[in-house]
Amino acid sequence: MECPTCSSTQLQRNGYRNKVQCYKCKRCGRQFLESYKQVRYSEDIKQLCIRMYQKGMSTRTIEKMTDIHHTTILSWIRE
Repeated sequence: MECPTCSSTQLQRNGYRNKVQCYKCKRCGRQFLESYKQVRYSEDIKQLCIRMYQKGMSTRTIEKMTDIHHTTILSWIRE
């Protein structure tokens, strides 16, 4: 494993975040995770949220119903 910024292998463990090991580079001080999990929503979910917004629902209400953050919904609407 190496630092994503400076490619140094001089790392130290730096706790856990959401059950994933965190590391800190001794050379540049960058903190990073052992692995990243990218969250993706299906196109059907995106279209459903956009339709709900077009029907007059607020982004906060859609957030409560779908558990998708309102800023994510806003970015879909702006696309």
